[in-house]
Amino acid sequence: MSIAYWRERNRYYRILGSKCKECSAEFFPPVYKCRKCNSEKLAEQEMPKEGKVMAYTLSRDIITGFEDQEPMIIGLIELQNGVKMVAQIADASADQLAVGDKVKAVFRRVSVNGEAGQIFYGYKFVKIDK
Repeated sequence: MSIAYWRERNRYYRILGSKCKECSAEFFPPVYKCRKCNSEKLAEQEMPKEGKVMAYTLSRDIITGFEDQEPMIIGLIELQNGVKMVAQIADASADQLAVGDKVKAVFRRVSVNGEAGQIFYGYKFVKIDK
């Protein structure tokens, strides 16, 4: 496991972005310069855990190590603060989802290293009642 992974692991467990100290614009993934006002005064900001599905697709072309998650639903999620992000949607089939559905971030197993058996965790989104 690389040192860089361990230094950045907090980002795998929390949805961390940036917030501009000048204009309050929020971004995910984090940026080093505000795209709204060009300020370089940014702070780490945890993003809201709830949002809605803007669009989604069903992927059957799964990369090595994720075969047990096929088919995988990948969604464009608009968080409560207006920030948009792409993430996996779990615990639903494509016919159970619709644009506009409310979702929330959950902490889940993402993958397992086959050789070492190490389990990697991160966030995914699941549908919630309206």
